[in-house]
Amino acid sequence: MSGPEVSRKCFSALRKEAPCGAATNHSAAIVLLLGLLCFSGCSTTTRVLAYDNTVQVAKRPVTGTAHFGWRVKTFWREEGVSAWRRYVSFPFLSMRRVPAVDASGETMAHDELADWLNKKTGAPSTGSVQLLLNGEAFFPHFAESIRTATNRIDLKAYIFDNDDVAVQVADLLKARSAEVDIRIIYDSAGSRLAWKTDAGSLPKNCVCGVDDMIDYLGEGSTMKLRRSNHTLLSSEHSKYYLIDDRIAYFGGMNIGREYRYDWRDAMFALTGPVVDALACRFDAAWILAKGDTLTALMLPNCKLSAAADGNCDLYVIGTTPFSHDLYKGQLRAIKKAKKRIYIENPYLWNQPILYQLCAARKRGVDVRVTIPNNVNHSIGSSANKKTINRLLKHGVRVYLYPGMTHVKAAVYDDWACFGSANFDDLSMHKNYELNLFTDNSDVVRQVREDLLENGQTLSKEIFDVEDLSLIDHVNARIAQYL
Repeated sequence: MSGPEVSRKCFSALRKEAPCGAATNHSAAIVLLLGLLCFSGCSTTTRVLAYDNTVQVAKRPVTGTAHFGWRVKTFWREEGVSAWRRYVSFPFLSMRRVPAVDASGETMAHDELADWLNKKTGAPSTGSVQLLLNGEAFFPHFAESIRTATNRIDLKAYIFDNDDVAVQVADLLKARSAEVDIRIIYDSAGSRLAWKTDAGSLPKNCVCGVDDMIDYLGEGSTMKLRRSNHTLLSSEHSKYYLIDDRIAYFGGMNIGREYRYDWRDAMFALTGPVVDALACRFDAAWILAKGDTLTALMLPNCKLSAAADGNCDLYVIGTTPFSHDLYKGQLRAIKKAKKRIYIENPYLWNQPILYQLCAARKRGVDVRVTIPNNVNHSIGSSANKKTINRLLKHGVRVYLYPGMTHVKAAVYDDWACFGSANFDDLSMHKNYELNLFTDNSDVVRQVREDLLENGQTLSKEIFDVEDLSLIDHVNARIAQYL
């Protein structure tokens, strides 16, 4: 196939991706886009990425310029911090002995984190929290809520897969779309990249699912769909599903077979005023998925005090390309922790986070990390190997889960933090992410015992540093920018 023919076919397919009413007079962006497509080939993901980083930037000049400027600023600042940690802080930290775990039982003062969170997020929402561990607990619960919805269903997923499990959810949504209002925000590149992979639990030679889930969702339904743009690789990575005003499912699970059958993962069923707080976030994301930064004038104020219903305070905190409050909050929690830090996360290689974990262990904190033995991409596997070596050298206990764990949760003394964010640069600085902080004793117990300690029990603790290949070192370095 010749270059011009590739360009025509790619651009024709790309225009199908464009939202309704997309402008057609961005000739400069289109020329650049065609060049990218000819250079990069005609994969669907390439088309989507090229579209978001050319046509979308031209359509949204304020957002595009702001994203680019902030990204450059963040890159150099964080690159400087990471280099300092790597070449100065870690060598000095290595000179300090690993002490015994502090058995005094003292924990950080409540106000050390609560006051900071109040400044960043406003007054906490309230509500109740129930852990739904793994797909066998979440998906039936989720399906029943869809069946019994009476008013509205809002879904925000990074990946809406095209396999059999995703089709089952899609069919249920399509059946309800004539009776309730349904809105879906999905990440096009994240979803389409997932469509190319097969879950390990699929039967051999099984032809399951549909070719294009977005087309399938739109066929014969009244659902409204919007694709989040990911200019400069900024994705809408948070995952929460709202049913009426009564329940929200919040955590790390996307919609697909891996999450239902193959991977270890967690969602939390939330009730109470926190559902309204998340609905406000969804409305803001819905607006941003349509327009430029000037639409910020239309965004709802999500820093609102909620009625005191439910049994715990829940601080909704996030990352955007322009604010990194979740990153700063996790760093602060690690620095202030005195008794324990338990973490389970699939992608753990942010240098400042790693340094603070090692520094916490050197001051006597019980630091434990659970990561997957089988990461779902090679760059992540290499980066985690390097992470393991660094943590072990500084006395942190490391557990390898036998398979893929997609859990994103942590306990810092008497605080729990859970949601969509990984400990990599994408989640800390580039993506739109959302987590919850809480110091409610029952929720912290659920996260610590039923989730994190359960993960440690199912995993193998490792003690020996592993030799890394040249490819591992190269991949780990690349991961610092992803």
